[in-house]
Formats: sequence, structure tokens, C-alpha cells
Amino acid sequence: MITLRRTASFPAKNFPAALAWSREVCAYAKSKFGVDTTISLPYGGNPNRLCYVMTFDNLASMEQAIQKMMSDPTYMEMFAKSSDVLTVGSAVDEIWSSI
Repeated sequence: MITLRRTASFPAKNFPAALAWSREVCAYAKSKFGVDTTISLPYGGNPNRLCYVMTFDNLASMEQAIQKMMSDPTYMEMFAKSSDVLTVGSAVDEIWSSI
């Protein structure tokens, strides 16, 4: 199993908008592509972060899902709005493999 974890920061004043945007994008990805995403907040460290966690059966299925999302105009339009609520350049991706 492959786990993709993306963490991104937001200005404190944007928390409601960042959470609303995140829920909207994740709901669309679930309904359109079958990608289930968990949104999390940290208990420690920088509180102005969100973490998105997605799991896939293998790397090939992760790549296929990402390709579908990146080629979908509606998803890309929604994703482009991330700069309205998240800190540009703050995203950090990690890909983990279950053992």
C-alpha cells in the first residue's frame, strides 16, 4: 500500500477558508476519481497547517489517479484557488510504502 501525505500551511486568518476549500476539493476528488482523502490538523508544532492523506494500492494506481486529477479542468480550477487560502510554496509531499 502507498500513502501520499501532503502538508500545507495557511495564514491564521485563512483557517475557515482553507478548511472549506480543502473539504470541497477532497469531496470532488472522492466523487469524481474515487480518491478518499483524510484532512488533519496538528496537535503540536505549527498550528497553521493542514495535512491531506491518501492511500493507494500501489504506485501505478497513485500515478493513474494523479494523472486523472491533473487532466480534469474542474479539479485544476479548484486546485488553482489554493493560492487564495494556502501559503504559496508551503506544500510538502511525502510518499510512504507499507511494509
